[in-house]
Amino acid sequence: MKGMESIDVYISELLFEHDCVILPGFGGFLTNYSGARIHPVRHSFHPPARTVVFNAGLQTNDGLLISHVAKRRNISYQEASELVKDYTAHCMAGLCAGQAIRFIHTGSFRMGRENNLVFDPEAGSNFLPDAFGLPSFVSPAISRESIRRRLEKQLSSRPATTNRPKERKLLPALRWVAGISIPIAAAFMLYYYNPSVLDDFGRSYSGMIPMFSLESGEPARKAGEVDTLAEYMNFKVIPPKAEMATTPAESPSALPAAPPPPALKKYQIVVGAFSTEENALNYVDELRAQNFDAAIIGNSSNGLTRVSIAGLDTRSEALSLLATIRREENPAAWLLIIK
Repeated sequence: MKGMESIDVYISELLFEHDCVILPGFGGFLTNYSGARIHPVRHSFHPPARTVVFNAGLQTNDGLLISHVAKRRNISYQEASELVKDYTAHCMAGLCAGQAIRFIHTGSFRMGRENNLVFDPEAGSNFLPDAFGLPSFVSPAISRESIRRRLEKQLSSRPATTNRPKERKLLPALRWVAGISIPIAAAFMLYYYNPSVLDDFGRSYSGMIPMFSLESGEPARKAGEVDTLAEYMNFKVIPPKAEMATTPAESPSALPAAPPPPALKKYQIVVGAFSTEENALNYVDELRAQNFDAAIIGNSSNGLTRVSIAGLDTRSEALSLLATIRREENPAAWLLIIK
């Protein structure tokens, strides 16, 4: 019928913007969203889509389709309603006659064995505007070699080994041994027959050999590392120099005896080690200005002057204070246990 060929096109236009479009007296078209899909066997990739399903129970006129037809045709609502009714009657007559009715861009209808409507959605239809221009495609499967095949290639690519190359590798070593043993044997024979020659040679070149000694330093410690076992050492405090006024007339025997060294507490929290004593004293002054009982507690094995921020008598108190010092003052602080 003239004027009805565009009703199905109007339905497909509305499906891009609405989730449900009802054709009065016929049924409702619903859209369902589905995300991007990958077929594991066919290796096909499909973009996200909104596909169409049909519900014959939705036949009540909601005015959406008729209003859209009236706007597109520039006709009244009543005229558009009559046009939609005629289109519905035309579709039902064709279905009852055994014909298949196709809705453009949507799908086709046919009458089932039990006189029910059977809807076949159109393949490739997608009513999701965001997926416009994203077609489906098939990617060939990625062929990967098995682990067994890769091992076979590696083993087959290795050259065959023989005993002859091994014998050749021994020749440089034999030459090296011969080059050392011959001079040693010659020196031995010379000393055996004329000992004075090697004695004179030793006296002439003894001053050319440098003499030196090595000292082992304290093992490095990472900043902030928790010292679970701490460090144990035998420690002797060097008392500070007594400050007193001396005159040339005073004799050393008249000087008062130095005060006894202060007793250090067993658990000391060390916060620094300095190569110069002056820097260590400056750091002690800064800590004492912050009301810490800081002090210099001697030198480490490599000659660095250690600075303690506090000393305690019990291990539990020392560990508790150490955690506070690491969190608030110095993350590199560590615990020194004096025997």
